[in-house]
Amino acid sequence: MNDATLKKFIAAAVLLCMTFLIFFHLGHYAFWDDEAICALFAKSLFEHGDTSAVSGHNLIAFNDGRELENLHQRYVPPLQFYFAAPFVGQGGGSTFIARFPFAVCGLLTVAVIFLWLWRSRAPVYTWLLMSAGILGNVSFILSCRQCRYYALSMLLTVLLAFLYYFRTPKKQTVLAMAGVSLLLLASNYLCYAAVMGCLIMHDIIWGRKRHASSRSDILLFWGMQLFLGGLIVLTYNPLGKNVWDISSDSWLRNRTALFFWNFRDLNSCEMGVGILIALCPFLYFYKKDRRFLQCPALIVTYILIVSLFTPHPFDMLWVAFVRYLCPLIPLCIYTAVLVIQTLSGHRRWLLILLAFLAFGTNVLHGGPLTRVKRHTAFSHAVAHGHFRSTFVEYFNELLTARPNPYQLVSDWINGNLQTGDTVWVVPGYANYPLMFHAPKVVYAWQLTEKQGQFSNLPDIHFKGEEWPDYIIAFGPNLLDVFAFFENKEEAFPYEMIDQINIFWSSLTRPELFWHSFREIENYSLATEAIYIFKFSE
Repeated sequence: MNDATLKKFIAAAVLLCMTFLIFFHLGHYAFWDDEAICALFAKSLFEHGDTSAVSGHNLIAFNDGRELENLHQRYVPPLQFYFAAPFVGQGGGSTFIARFPFAVCGLLTVAVIFLWLWRSRAPVYTWLLMSAGILGNVSFILSCRQCRYYALSMLLTVLLAFLYYFRTPKKQTVLAMAGVSLLLLASNYLCYAAVMGCLIMHDIIWGRKRHASSRSDILLFWGMQLFLGGLIVLTYNPLGKNVWDISSDSWLRNRTALFFWNFRDLNSCEMGVGILIALCPFLYFYKKDRRFLQCPALIVTYILIVSLFTPHPFDMLWVAFVRYLCPLIPLCIYTAVLVIQTLSGHRRWLLILLAFLAFGTNVLHGGPLTRVKRHTAFSHAVAHGHFRSTFVEYFNELLTARPNPYQLVSDWINGNLQTGDTVWVVPGYANYPLMFHAPKVVYAWQLTEKQGQFSNLPDIHFKGEEWPDYIIAFGPNLLDVFAFFENKEEAFPYEMIDQINIFWSSLTRPELFWHSFREIENYSLATEAIYIFKFSE
């Protein structure tokens, strides 16, 4: 078998394996909160032609409706809603169909990577190492299984980098790069800013020596960004919306901390192997291969930009929002491949060992050093803190498909409540999975003040204005229910009618520190189950 045939076989085999890893049981779990919000706005877009927050008798008002303008979503970039809308709108509530287009983006990302290797005439062992890195990167796989922008932003980033790397002086190439950039902007503003910063940095330091851009090409590209991109940002404008109660105190200290958190959590979530990335500058002095400067420089530039502009609730959350780092995963895999090839030299046994440790285990990520602190606002964080093969754990989870709390609660609502019954759900973010999977009831008390765009809404949407028929409390958030009535000096007018005995948090998010590969069994039925109350007066 010649090299060309072998490379085609490798690509086909990896794409086949990734199809299984991404699509198998894709629709099993109910949506978690951000996924559900994406699906709800996609459904609203399909039905109304815009991202209306009014969904039947319900309201999509995350975090007191701070993302809304005139009862429309005007904070989150819109491409994920438009991308999912035809699937969600005609999918009949199927989570598989809603996630399907994003999963396809994951496969296309792998295909573009192999096309890049083909165009670059990379040797077979590079193909094999990249294949191992792709198949073993559970963060990449999990990101592709979400009804969210993650896989879409990864595909657009890799495609843009591909066009940049193989660019020609033709106007078609400039237009293609501008179009993909605009799609990335409409996918996620932070990812767009970080990717564009990386391209500018690379072009200034290295790119112009290889590809000189004409003044007309530069004006065409940036003219499209400013004009068409400006239209997107003017409509979906995050400026002035303090969704996360961001404090301006100690800005420099907070942003410096976030910069290091992003590096730490890029490694702890196994998006990239931190120790191999850190070795790059030292290997440059040994090999004089500028890729050992380019790769870490791109990673640092990306993380720096994300750290500067991420809206981060420092008082609530002590980990980075690693979802913004998803576009770095392919680059991190390639960086690890470069380092492994260099360290192993011609010693095949060492190459196999390093590849296994880097892509098949979390040993080189630090194992126990990846432990995540538990804290009140996100007490469902998973403290892994042990050596493991994350791929094996993911594969076992894929085959077992454990029960999901949002699905069980949705089934309970669909089987026990009547259309129009009102329910207060605590915590607030749990409203949206239930709203998607059990839409017949009214999800109450999402808002605090009846003013502005909310002034004409029914009282049931405002906390404390009208008692809901039912309360559903997830785990330790039950304490917030009792605290609310104690603060109002009101007698608690509800009686507990049922309890769903499953660990309260779904733990299916793609971030590894918020993901459990096994069903949680050792939990307290008194404080970590799901509790249902009915109005008794």
